[in-house]
Amino acid sequence: MSGKLLLFGFDTLPAVLAVESAAGPLGAEVVPVAKADYNKTLAVLAGLDDDPGAALPYAGGPLGGRMLVLCGLEDRLDALLPALAGAGAGPECLKAVLTPRNRGWSVLRLHRELLRERQAMEGRA
Repeated sequence: MSGKLLLFGFDTLPAVLAVESAAGPLGAEVVPVAKADYNKTLAVLAGLDDDPGAALPYAGGPLGGRMLVLCGLEDRLDALLPALAGAGAGPECLKAVLTPRNRGWSVLRLHRELLRERQAMEGRA
């Protein structure tokens, strides 16, 4: 089993370790992403594409919450999502699966899209 779980906004070691202890037994490699890398594409961060080095380091503020991206873990979602919720990545944490459509997006673009989708869903409730 292989797959990566990219973490954004998990700024403390205990938070990262909690996710790692929940996701590790399910075959997920936990990869905390540094804020300076937020301009890189998701595929580069997942290790699927070479880093062209063209993206400037991100110098802005925090995302404003936690976000994670599941890469190659689609077959384990039923087990991963409850485990992640118990580790501090519950409903308030934005979640996405790496897809052919979003693999070329930056962290910031994905975050904007997930926030837009969440707002649209909450507006319908």
